[in-house]
Amino acid sequence: MSITADSAVGTTYDFDLVAVDLYRDIHKGIRAELFDVTLAAGRVDPGCRADRAAVAAHVLSVGEVLELHAHHEDLHVEPALLEHAPSLAEQIATDHHVLEARFDFVTEIAQLAVDAAVADQRRLMHLLYLELSGFASAYLSHQLVEERVVMPAIEHAIGPEGALGIHIAIVSAIPPDVMAQSLAFMLPAMNIDNRTELLTGMKMSAPPEAFNAVMGLASSVLEPSDFTALAARL
Repeated sequence: MSITADSAVGTTYDFDLVAVDLYRDIHKGIRAELFDVTLAAGRVDPGCRADRAAVAAHVLSVGEVLELHAHHEDLHVEPALLEHAPSLAEQIATDHHVLEARFDFVTEIAQLAVDAAVADQRRLMHLLYLELSGFASAYLSHQLVEERVVMPAIEHAIGPEGALGIHIAIVSAIPPDVMAQSLAFMLPAMNIDNRTELLTGMKMSAPPEAFNAVMGLASSVLEPSDFTALAARL
């Protein structure tokens, strides 16, 4: 199915479902993390230092995820964009710089809130909630451009095989401990088809002990019924 325009926002897209989607799984995980940390900032007790510190630590963790994801894009995706869609490459690079600066501000507020004076705790936590909401909105728009414009452009230019090569390069560059951290928030955000596809690829390429470790991680982060359904598929 082809979708050529989004009438709700008046934006034109060149969008078809792609054979190899570099963004699907990690973007689902990032969306879940952004929603979770934003909700946490809004619902914790602003007068409890432990709560404020937990939210600040979560903000730092999300920041690390965003930084690593942007680094992988800059290293592996940007060269293809520069060659085949330079205007898109410029747009994405600009977005990354703007979003990085904006999240730095979010992180600064979160850290200030941890040891804030009593009179400032409630105000800073609400400000953090608002800034996280605003950042999430901007980041979601950026993700849509990558998913609905960049990914189809890449696959059109270099084909599914070329896109798969980029995917393999990205995954191969991720250390095992970082991969485990990523899977911990990605797997719960994915549907069973996504999980089956991802873990089938791992089962085929990873040593048995490594795959068993991944399955152990999956069992710890998924609901029991979801893990049972996944194991049956595999």
